[in-house]
Amino acid sequence: MFTNKEAKYLLNLNKLLNNPEQIVDLKDKKNRLELFSPEDNDYKFWLEITSNKKIILKTSLHHLESNSFIGLLRIDFKGRHINPPIADKNVPLEIGKYVGKRFEIDEPHMHIYVEGYKPLVWAIPLSKTDFGLKEIKEYGDLSE
Repeated sequence: MFTNKEAKYLLNLNKLLNNPEQIVDLKDKKNRLELFSPEDNDYKFWLEITSNKKIILKTSLHHLESNSFIGLLRIDFKGRHINPPIADKNVPLEIGKYVGKRFEIDEPHMHIYVEGYKPLVWAIPLSKTDFGLKEIKEYGDLSE
């Protein structure tokens, strides 16, 4: 596992597609794109895009290491989630204020890696992030 500082470093690395010609077909349940960072080629990443009837779109960024992967960030549109009921000292203040928060299907949210917890167990409202797209109301919005 990582410290919060290490996870932030990995998230902030610029990433490029291993195969820039790869086609993403949202009719497929899961699309997995392999990424690398020209800034630090010791690390490899997956970007996974999932779409199904239950969750209209889920996008996950994972760090790959020795045949395992660790979730760093995930964005859920049309998904439900409940944050842990207690925050320890590793939970950043901007995330900890959502302790115990229940995200319903109509509240898009961003899961963030927090040291000492299962990967991606903490989430914040997508509206409180700098992610460009804040909501998807129908499949036609996916082109955004």
